[in-house]
Amino acid sequence: MFIVTFIRVFAEFFRVVVVIPRWDHRLKDPESVAFAILDVLADFESEGKLKNLPKSKKFPVKTILAILLFKQYYNLPLRDAQHYGRKFFGANIHYSTLHNWE
Repeated sequence: MFIVTFIRVFAEFFRVVVVIPRWDHRLKDPESVAFAILDVLADFESEGKLKNLPKSKKFPVKTILAILLFKQYYNLPLRDAQHYGRKFFGANIHYSTLHNWE
């Protein structure tokens, strides 16, 4: 179920990104991309599409999903995703945990 939701959120995120012209600075700025991911996840949460996901004991699944989307968008290794997760999403999720959710 997590993989299906991840693919749906990823597709919705790229539908939002496609509307933005490729020369726009928002696609180059990681902070803007992080906020766009959080907006898409907020829309999914308001529609109730994130309620059937498995639960994490320590971190919200929404945060894990956001970090994995950010990682996929920039094609980052897991250790960099851990760093950007701490920087933009406020969660210090170890890279091995991200790997388990991948």
